[in-house]
Amino acid sequence: MENNFDITRNIKSLENLKVELLLKIASVFKNFNNDDLPQELIDDICHVIIIGYLLGNKLGYDFREIDDEISKRIKSISADIEEDSQNYKKLAEYLKKR
Repeated sequence: MENNFDITRNIKSLENLKVELLLKIASVFKNFNNDDLPQELIDDICHVIIIGYLLGNKLGYDFREIDDEISKRIKSISADIEEDSQNYKKLAEYLKKR
């Protein structure tokens, strides 16, 4: 019976994270063009990233594994997209320095 409670708790936790993610993404779009709230926008963007890590971890992925996959994808994207590759290159350079 205890195992059923754990499964229910995990499902509820995942659902709460998904709802929180949707709310933060909606807030990013809401605050995107609002020059009066620059700190709220960066807070929302940070929350989206954090929730992504938490969701990945809840699904069984290690935080380092998520970091490594992000780095790999940034490298492959920056090689594929030339017109916007400068943005990806800046991000890849930043991540290498971390």
